[in-house]
Amino acid sequence: FGRLRDPQLRIQFHRQINAHGIAALPVVAALAALTGATAVTQVTALAGQDNDLAQRLMFFGLFFELAPLLTALVVVARSSAAIASELAVMHLYDEFTALRRMGVPAADYLLLPRILGLALALPAVTVCFQLIAVGSGWLAVALLQDQPLPQVAAHFFDLADPWLPLASLAKSALMGAAIGIIACFHGSSAARSTQAISTASIHAVGNGLIAVFVIDVSFALAAYFLK
Repeated sequence: FGRLRDPQLRIQFHRQINAHGIAALPVVAALAALTGATAVTQVTALAGQDNDLAQRLMFFGLFFELAPLLTALVVVARSSAAIASELAVMHLYDEFTALRRMGVPAADYLLLPRILGLALALPAVTVCFQLIAVGSGWLAVALLQDQPLPQVAAHFFDLADPWLPLASLAKSALMGAAIGIIACFHGSSAARSTQAISTASIHAVGNGLIAVFVIDVSFALAAYFLK
């Protein structure tokens, strides 16, 4: 983070947050609204008018588990291939060497803003997903179970564990950093050929998905054993 005092690095950092965070918000918002309403509707259809079950599903299943995971999957789908192919093209045209000849560390200028940008953008986008999904779930509970919306919201906060939101943000930050590191690795280490660009993109997406699920399962197991 100390390297971001450089104005050029800050500009690159802001561009990455915009590209991989702000630009993803419309897709994330639509997915969150549909996910929250769908989850509550399915639970009500299967278990009946069980408000406690619906609220626990929203907090533990939707807020803590699905929100970071689905947001990370959206970012992997949108950003991993873009970062890897962009860096592979730069490598193909020898831009890394050109930066080093000008005395600019290529890793600092090209890789660091992308990794840090994803590590900060993903938790912020996850918070948006959580707020929209929970709001959509509240509306679904209120409509399907004929309960006042303030009562539904109050019951949700009664069941909430204050540590889980912090854990979900930590999980999102770790996922974002992993996605950025993997995409940057495959893009910057690609062979100098046009075919290597698509190969780097495929590997970045595939390995990024594996990393996201490994981190998600690790946090789920930690939450289970600590509880």
